[in-house]
Amino acid sequence: MDNLDLGSLNYWAILVAVLFNQVLGAAWYTFWAKPWMADVGLTDADMEAMKGTPRQWYPYVIAVVAALVFTIGLALLIQGLGAEGAGEGLGLGVLAAVGFIFTSNAINYAFEGRSFRLFAINGGYPLISYSVIGILLASWN
Repeated sequence: MDNLDLGSLNYWAILVAVLFNQVLGAAWYTFWAKPWMADVGLTDADMEAMKGTPRQWYPYVIAVVAALVFTIGLALLIQGLGAEGAGEGLGLGVLAAVGFIFTSNAINYAFEGRSFRLFAINGGYPLISYSVIGILLASWN
């Protein structure tokens, strides 16, 4: 762990990665809105009722903070392992998504009785995001 250095991270790459994550999330959940809403039990009326309340904007604050934390974590993992280039970045991004997100979600979804469709919707987004962010972080020197 001696080679983990927050000061030497590429914060421009991290900023671009966080912005990418937010744009991807907006596009992903816009495309999958109806099946996602059905599987989490939300209606159009529920969504309308959230307008103008903290429930409308609060998830976006959490999403940006979480994206910043996981992007810095992935950057530290890439740095600590000395990963370089698109292939190694992709590999670590996929490993992080599958090894941490998919497994954690699989446990929760199994106990909650949630659908495989919801698992795929909620898991596809970080799989793509972490993969692209891994490529970005390992390639941008």
